[in-house]
Amino acid sequence: MTNVRIDQNGIPKAPVLDPTAPLLHRSGVTAVDAGDPADAGGAVDCAGYERCRFDISITGAGFTSLTVQILFWNSRQSLWFGGASRQFTSTGQHTLDVDARGATIFLKVTAATATTFSLAADYALS
Repeated sequence: MTNVRIDQNGIPKAPVLDPTAPLLHRSGVTAVDAGDPADAGGAVDCAGYERCRFDISITGAGFTSLTVQILFWNSRQSLWFGGASRQFTSTGQHTLDVDARGATIFLKVTAATATTFSLAADYALS
């Protein structure tokens, strides 16, 4: 399926690629997230977009792995639901492409094996 811009009613507008400029999602993350965020503040609102690309930068010492998980916000229940996870086994720059389909999403750090690490993540919608 091609990328499609979705209007406020969930109706496809037309097959287009209309990416946004990258914006900061998280920076200076140096520990595994203790739990889900309390609310959707600080999350990525993908309304009107199908995909979200996270550009993730990881640095660290004694680094073996770091795992992130995509969380999806359920506004009716005011709860986060866990989506797919991805493990990175090297520091550097990585990309994670998420099929967001207009959802509100959050990139959660669920595990890390490193003496120290730091994660930053930008996002771009299309």
